Amino acid sequence: MIRPLVKLALILSVFVPSAAHAIFVTNYASWKKFQPAMQEAYLVGVMDGWTRTSTPGEPPWMKAQRTGINKCLKEQEINSTMLVDLVDSHYRTYTADWRLSPALVVKDVVMRTCLADVNSEREKAGFSPWERKAGQISRDN
Repeated sequence: MIRPLVKLALILSVFVPSAAHAIFVTNYASWKKFQPAMQEAYLVGVMDGWTRTSTPGEPPWMKAQRTGINKCLKEQEINSTMLVDLVDSHYRTYTADWRLSPALVVKDVVMRTCLADVNSEREKAGFSPWERKAGQISRDN
């Protein structure tokens, strides 16, 4: 049976703009131009690229991060609709971050949401824990 997120991604891939178009989702204004289904598909793609892909020669801490995030997403049953809610909530709360891409925002909010699991995996791998950072990503406002 196909997992719900994979199924959604396959269905929506027909309706989602090409990867070349996705690079234009650079800030809150361009994010809001997407329909909710397109927002979900976009974030599923971002998350898949971030949490499912390793690269040769990557630092060892990246595997611990991926493992912790994937564990968190599974245990908390975070789905694509919830990812959109996280991004929208962040933009509503931190208007200084409107200039940032939703890809950056989703990675930040997921890291904060899943930090306990990431730190657990970091500890298993012999790394020190990361500290929880403030909610606003932009440092200049």
